[in-house]
Amino acid sequence: PVTDSTQAAVEFFFDCGCPWSYLALGRLREAAIRTGARIVYRPVLLAEIGAGTHPSAPPDHLVAARQRYRQKDLQDWARFCGVRLQDRGSNRIDSTWAQRGVIVAQRRGKLTELVDGLFRAHFAEGRDISPLSEVVAVAGSVGLDERTFATELREPGTLAELRVNVSRLLDHGGFGTPTMLV
Repeated sequence: PVTDSTQAAVEFFFDCGCPWSYLALGRLREAAIRTGARIVYRPVLLAEIGAGTHPSAPPDHLVAARQRYRQKDLQDWARFCGVRLQDRGSNRIDSTWAQRGVIVAQRRGKLTELVDGLFRAHFAEGRDISPLSEVVAVAGSVGLDERTFATELREPGTLAELRVNVSRLLDHGGFGTPTMLV
């Protein structure tokens, strides 16, 4: 058995608006149980990671083909992982409030509950988790006080902590979500 002092840690850089992060989390948790590793959750803002890192857009006919393949590939992986996935296609959401919420939930000891709730709301139930009101509602459903949670979400420190995670990911050569570092 692995002891706490020698327990491997896996940093999980993720965005609650990223379907690949949603699919990866369950597999990562299974691997952590099998190996005795501990997961260190690092919420990031995917929009800040990808800024300026992608080559110029492909021609329109390739965009359509890529989108069709993406939809099929995501559904294949969802079936493999045994989860329901309602994907909104290539329309990225603004996950800033959700990711800030993860920071607050972590401070309150409710990180996994909120992450699971946000992923379930967005990808299993098809809800848009970009509005502040939706993130606060999910937080309330997992036992966080909505008023206190909403206040803490707005604190500058929550956004600053997300940006520290983005910098950490980029410093390690990461370029998207999910990224896992051991």
